[in-house]
Amino acid sequence: MPTVDIATLLADKGAELKLEAVAGLEGLAREITVSDINRPGLALAGFLEHLPYERTQIIGISEYTYLCSLSESGQVEALRRIFSHKQAPCCILTRNLEVLPSMIHVFNEFSVPLIRTPLASSQMLGDLVYYLDQKLAPNIKKHGVLCDVYGIGVLILGQAGIGKSECALELVKRGHMLISDDIVEISKRSGRILYGRSLELTRSLIEVRGVGIIDVKSLFGIGSTLDSTRIELVVCLKPWNEVQCERIGAVENYIEILDVKVPEVTIPVGPGRNLAVLIETASLNERLKRTGHSTAKILNEKVIQKIKENSKNK
Repeated sequence: MPTVDIATLLADKGAELKLEAVAGLEGLAREITVSDINRPGLALAGFLEHLPYERTQIIGISEYTYLCSLSESGQVEALRRIFSHKQAPCCILTRNLEVLPSMIHVFNEFSVPLIRTPLASSQMLGDLVYYLDQKLAPNIKKHGVLCDVYGIGVLILGQAGIGKSECALELVKRGHMLISDDIVEISKRSGRILYGRSLELTRSLIEVRGVGIIDVKSLFGIGSTLDSTRIELVVCLKPWNEVQCERIGAVENYIEILDVKVPEVTIPVGPGRNLAVLIETASLNERLKRTGHSTAKILNEKVIQKIKENSKNK
């Protein structure tokens, strides 16, 4: 399960979000395990039922004003109820609000980092959630090729030597973009969306058998590569004699990746077949289906209607 420790958060986003650790510095190794954020207003008032202790807690102007209405001992008691829990990762104080003595006492006592920022809660939340969503997304690595074809992220799968990399090279020559060759790193973001990217070491590189390693960005220009893309279609390349395809295309197939269903197309590989053109067509057809237009279903309806008409005329 991916995690992010507080020290990494400060290193990655400290400058951008103007984050400054002001207390609980011994707890910088504490880990954030979920991307969700919590405003602990009710918890400070004593209602702790269903409180998500594992979330990053945000103290904004409302929570701060409530704390200031309490005596110092009341503030300590309210903060202890939340941050004495071992799952509490950190707390962020927004708007550069003054750090109360009770905060210094509690956050140092339990070694929970207290981080201050001049940004308002609403300004910071979006960026922080997006960052944590990227860092904490479930991920896997798949052997394949990922390209952006007509704005559709196409993951090309198939056995070694079947021609995935050569197909990707042809797609790049035809004006499409390469994301990754050989190993594709796939992560599931919120909303059950799959994103694919390349390993840092092999970014923009393709291995072409008989030629070697080539740098796509250097050969074809910066517009020929993309850092990441949403995976919206999977194309499986299989030897001609190992697959029986449904020729009309009325049956829609899916593959599950990280428990997310993605449309899948199987293309038989044989002599004389232009795989790049077939993948372009599959991508355009997928875009067309998303508008509600399915050619196979329309043809099937026409055939059924024709059969009914012929039956009436007999």
